[in-house]
Amino acid sequence: MTHQMTQMTSQMTRLPLLLLFPALLSAQGPLDGYLKGKGVLDLAPSFSFNRSDAFEGANGQVYDEPYKGQMLSLFAEYGISKRLDVVATAAAVFTPLQSGLQDGGLFLKYRPLYTEMGRAGKLGVILGAGASFPIGQYETNATGALGVRAVTLPGMMIVQWESPLGLFLNLSGGFHQRLDKLKEAEIAEIQQVRPDFKPVQPQDFSTLLVKVGFPAKHYYLDGWVEWLHTPGGADYEPNVPQLAQSFGVSYTQIGGTFYYSDNGKTGYYLSSGYILGGKNTGRIRRLTFGMVFKIT
Repeated sequence: MTHQMTQMTSQMTRLPLLLLFPALLSAQGPLDGYLKGKGVLDLAPSFSFNRSDAFEGANGQVYDEPYKGQMLSLFAEYGISKRLDVVATAAAVFTPLQSGLQDGGLFLKYRPLYTEMGRAGKLGVILGAGASFPIGQYETNATGALGVRAVTLPGMMIVQWESPLGLFLNLSGGFHQRLDKLKEAEIAEIQQVRPDFKPVQPQDFSTLLVKVGFPAKHYYLDGWVEWLHTPGGADYEPNVPQLAQSFGVSYTQIGGTFYYSDNGKTGYYLSSGYILGGKNTGRIRRLTFGMVFKIT
């Protein structure tokens, strides 16, 4: 094998241990069960520390593939009307191997139902849709990729019950259609060093989130568990040239958020998440510090 082929094989077998789809920038997705109100803009920059000591492949196989990196994110939500919000996200990742802009998204939230139930509290339904996409030309087959240059159209339904005291239960489900396709040039590169390589196109995936929280005058607290499932797709194999874009990623993740504001206009939050396990994903631990600016 020539020196050029050796270099190409080495690059292709480095995997993006984060493998977080762009729809999951905030680790719970960009859509929650609240609307901002007409004319209200929330801006929320944040900085995350991400670390993983192991990578889980198919059939429960665990590999010693460490990852460490940071992520700078920006979240914005604006109330177009009483029932409709627009949401935008963007993220950049910083690792020893590559840094820069990676994935972003643009979404709409519409609330067709929000009803009083007397002593039982309130029940609301929110429908969400949009698109997530790469905003930078990052290398998906190198450690440090946030996603896999996925172009995704998510459809979400959020049902939220709020007790008279403010405690809430949120159930969010979504189906995410993948529009991106493998590039012929990248397939050809793999086949040069692996003639038996049969490409698998990116697969659609689904998500389910269960969250319990309590908002108060000066603070907000929640805890959640999330499942992501991709039927089919390719599986990671160590030291085998592959295209991470076609991996079928599935996982279970838990986390929580604490937010504090003394004036209702500016606030600070701390959140965390941990991927307990899954398929074709790192067991990532995340710690995020952020601020929220409310502009009316």
